[in-house]
Amino acid sequence: MAGQPHFPTNYDGQGCWWDEVGVLPLAAGRGFNVALVGESQWQREIATLVGGRCAEGHNCHFPAQLVLDNSQQDPNAVGVMIGGRAVGWIPGELAGNVRAALAELNPEGRPVTCKGKIIGGWDRGHDDRGYFGVRLSLALPLKIHAVGAKPKR
Repeated sequence: MAGQPHFPTNYDGQGCWWDEVGVLPLAAGRGFNVALVGESQWQREIATLVGGRCAEGHNCHFPAQLVLDNSQQDPNAVGVMIGGRAVGWIPGELAGNVRAALAELNPEGRPVTCKGKIIGGWDRGHDDRGYFGVRLSLALPLKIHAVGAKPKR
C-alpha cells in the first residue's frame, strides 16, 4: 500500500472538509511541500490515525488543521492536528510567516485546514522499522482555497 495513497472515509478528494461551515481551507502547493517537525514525540498518535504499522509503510492523505500554539518556548509556533490528534509543528523557518499570514487571512480565528499526508511507519521485522512522517501541501505564501477551484495534484 506504500505506493498508493489511501483515504479516510470523510476525505473528499481535495484534502479538506470544504463544506464544513466556518472552516478556512488553505490552497494546496505543488505536492506535499512542507515536512513537519516534532513528529517523533507523536508516533503513537500518528500510528492510531493510520491503523498501525504495516510492512510497506503508509501514504495516507488526511485533512489537517493548523493551530496557533501559544508556546512560551516559541511565540511563532504553529501546531498541526489530524483527526483531533497533535502530529507535529510547522518548521521554525516557516512558522513566523505562516502565523503572520494566518492572522491576515483569518482575523475571525476560524479553524484552518489544508491537505496533509502521513508517510512511513513500516515494520518489516528484524529491526527494520520506520518512523512516521507528516507532510502538508501549502501554497507559499499562504492563500485561501478558491471555492470551485480544481485542487493541485
